[in-house]
Amino acid sequence: MELNFENITKSYKNKQVLKGISLTMGTGVYGLLGPNGAGKTTMIRIMADVLRPEKGSVTYNGNDIYAAGDEYRANIGYLPQDVSFYDDFTGRDYLEYSAALKGMEKKRAKERIGELARSVGLSDDLNKKCTAYSGGMQRRLGIAQALLDDPKILILDEPTSGLDPYERIKFRNIISAYAKDRLVLLSTHIVSDVEQIAAQIMMMEHGIIQHVKTCEEYIRMMEGRVWLVNMPAEQLVDYQNRAVISNVRAKDGCMVVRVIEDAKPDGGAVQAVPTLEDAYLYLFNYLPEKNGR
Repeated sequence: MELNFENITKSYKNKQVLKGISLTMGTGVYGLLGPNGAGKTTMIRIMADVLRPEKGSVTYNGNDIYAAGDEYRANIGYLPQDVSFYDDFTGRDYLEYSAALKGMEKKRAKERIGELARSVGLSDDLNKKCTAYSGGMQRRLGIAQALLDDPKILILDEPTSGLDPYERIKFRNIISAYAKDRLVLLSTHIVSDVEQIAAQIMMMEHGIIQHVKTCEEYIRMMEGRVWLVNMPAEQLVDYQNRAVISNVRAKDGCMVVRVIEDAKPDGGAVQAVPTLEDAYLYLFNYLPEKNGR
């Protein structure tokens, strides 16, 4: 399986949102990380054939997806960032309606709805109105919808928004089990959502894919750049205006500050083991006035 973006550009009014995106994806889980406004949602809406680019092409196994039309879309499971529900729909109504739109046979749809309801923890809630669901329950219902017809390409935009930590772990387990022999693109700004399950992680900013690496490669990139510095609380306010800080905790009347810096900071700093979140902050939030960046 191969999905290929070639020089994709897209603008809204006078603002160019995507600036020549070129990449190739195969089977496995791909993470798409970036701050709000990076262009992530626009990129995945193009991938889902919900939006057309101004320039460039998208091909699936060598075939143009726009020429393929319904044949391509039949391979797609898509969870948008915002999911809307009819006021009178129950969870079961929503999934049955989605299954009908996907052309699923009724018996198979019923079986699949039961399977997925158990997987996402909604078996006891399918007969409740969708509008009575909590935000996390609506998100889980949307995930079930995206998985209904066992798509070859699964596109998830901020899928864990509104989920508690336990639900996020459960979601990651579902995706890990599902991803074998399939392509999964998970777009998020929550680093932990992709840290454990993505084979490749794309970092996106200002409409450009800036980096494509494995989690291990990002972590190696940060070796010697993450430090722990002890300081009094009153010093922290000024310090955070001139340094990238990924974490702060109190210990023995002092603040232990996790600092991302190319050179060893003053104040008896010691090196810390880097994480993917450190790399994310370094690449997107590193102070531009420092080190010529």
